[in-house]
Order: sequence, then C-alpha cells, then structure tokens
Amino acid sequence: MKIKIERNQKEKTPKKKKERVVSVGKRRKMVLALWLLLSCSLVFGIYKNFTAIDQHTTHEKVVVKEKVVNTSGVESFTKDFAKEYFSWKNNKEVIEKRMSTLGQYLTEEGLTLSQDMVRVDIPTSSEVQSVKVLGVEKGAEDFTVSFLVDQKITEGKKAQSISSAYRVTIFEDENGNHIVTSLPTMIANPEKAEYEVKQVEGDSEIDIKTTEEITEFLETFFKLYPTASEKELEYYVENNAMRPINANLKFVELVNSVFFKDGNNIQAKINVKYLDNLSKTTNFFQYRLSLQKNENWTIVGFK
Repeated sequence: MKIKIERNQKEKTPKKKKERVVSVGKRRKMVLALWLLLSCSLVFGIYKNFTAIDQHTTHEKVVVKEKVVNTSGVESFTKDFAKEYFSWKNNKEVIEKRMSTLGQYLTEEGLTLSQDMVRVDIPTSSEVQSVKVLGVEKGAEDFTVSFLVDQKITEGKKAQSISSAYRVTIFEDENGNHIVTSLPTMIANPEKAEYEVKQVEGDSEIDIKTTEEITEFLETFFKLYPTASEKELEYYVENNAMRPINANLKFVELVNSVFFKDGNNIQAKINVKYLDNLSKTTNFFQYRLSLQKNENWTIVGFK
C-alpha cells in the first residue's frame, strides 16, 4: 500500500518589484532656481545700465560766486597816510609833528625805518598836491594798494612838481581798523594805453538821397535835443533810446558823419559840435546811433 504523501506546498507569493522612485522635484527646483537667479541678474544689469552715471560724460559744474570786497576804507586810509608821509618842511617842530602823526599809521618797525627819511637838516619842503589810488589787491590777510602821489618840492626859491607811483601793504582787522605793514615802495608810473582807432568807412550801398535825408534828420534833432522835453523826443526817438539832457548848448554842426547798413537799420557814427553858452567852451559829443525809417526816420538805439 502506497502511501502518497502530499506536501502542502506553500503557494509562492510573487515578489513585489521594488518601485523606482523618480526624484522629479529636487533637480527641477534647482534648475528653476538657477534660471530665476540668471533672470534676476539680467534684469538688474539692464536696470543699472539705464540708471548708471556715465563718469566719462558727466561733469559737475561748480558755480563760484565772487565776493564783493569793499575797499573804500582801505583807499581812504591810504590817501590820508600818503599825505602825511610825503609832506614835510625843513623845520624841526614840523618834522617832529610829522613823526608823531605817522605813529598812528605805521608799525614800530616802519616808524623806526622812517626816522631817517626826513632829517632835521633837510633843505627841501614837500607839499602833496594829490593822491590817486591806482589799484587794490586783496590778499589773505591784507591789501596791496598802488597809488600815485603828486608833490611840489621846494628848495630855497626853486620849486618843481613831481609825480611818483608807489605800492604799500595795509592790514585790516575784523573791526575795519588799518595799519601800514610795508612802507611805500616806488613802482613804475602808469603809462598811456596803446589803442588803435578802427577807421569806419561809409557804406557805398547807401545812396546819396538817403544820406542827405539822414543828415537833415540828425541836424534837426541835435538842434532841439539840448532843451527838448521827454514828450518832444518821442517824435524822434523810440523806446527811450535817448533821454532829455536839459543843457544850455548851441548846435554848430555835424562833423565826420559815417553811415552804414546794419540789417534793416542804418548805423550812424557822428561827432556833434556844440557851443556851451555857460562856459563858452566848444565841445564835441560823439554818438553811435541806430536809425530806422518807417514813415519818418527815428533813433532806435544809442551807445
């Protein structure tokens, strides 16, 4: 008898395949972050490009306002000092008084140096005729003043006039007080400036008839001008180009009149000869006028 042994075989449970986990989020987030960073950098760069200051083309303009310095006090002090410094007489008492007065202007050193300028036995006398300030230069703490002094020097019966230029240093404190810190030092006398007069020739385009009209108009005007009222001038002058002068003058003639075109206007360079009835002098007044013709000739500019 066969015994059949049946084994209960366990049913094999199929193994579950391990599911593959795909990490979608991590890498994608990193990529998005990088793109975001790149976009921000690009936007920021564009913004800076539009808003940045071009250092090569931008220039700051600094406006420096000049401070007006009142030099009237320094000039007055200089004139008073020069009159005392350059005046003396060959008299002991006058010389001593001069030195005492100079003590109000000079430092101790300056006063000492000035002792030998005018000796007791000096044979001359000096009288200051005038003192003219030529220029004032403002320094950090003082002023340098250039001036011209005219003196009459007398020795015995002989007298002569001289004119000399000097420069002196003046200190001014916060209260406006002054003191001479450097004695007058002689400098070159001012000379006449060189100036070449530019000859103005008449315009050949202006015909003879127009020239005669302008000349007649100007002669009429300058006969009336010395005593003309403001209302009377309105007929000859526009925009108050010339104002009343109310002078006792007699018109004589126009001298060396020159006319030339300036756009729609005529420029007139003239010398007007007048006789002054009060002083009995003959005067030449020089005018540069701008004339315009509408119905009549009028003066529209004067310099």
